[in-house]
Amino acid sequence: MKTNLRSTILVAVVAGVSLLAGCGGVSGNTYVGANGGYSIEFQTGGKAVESLGGQKDNCTYVEDSGKSVTLTCADGHPVVFTIGSKGELVAPGGSMLGMMGPLTKK
Repeated sequence: MKTNLRSTILVAVVAGVSLLAGCGGVSGNTYVGANGGYSIEFQTGGKAVESLGGQKDNCTYVEDSGKSVTLTCADGHPVVFTIGSKGELVAPGGSMLGMMGPLTKK
């Protein structure tokens, strides 16, 4: 009986963790600026592609518990985007990216 209960609890925990991991997060999503000229495509494995106009740059990213995403591209300077209450990405205030407004999920 104890084994069945433990198995049931283990299955429930694994299912719950899988469900939480699948919800939210930036992986597998593309975020676009208001004018459509700037976007970030977040891929699995911490890789991303940043596009500005016709130029693309390969980047890496790290997500912090659904609160922020740090994007590092070829220039080596990390940019920390805050994840807003509606799921939008907000660039640091005063930065060039911040002037373009929040990035929304495509």
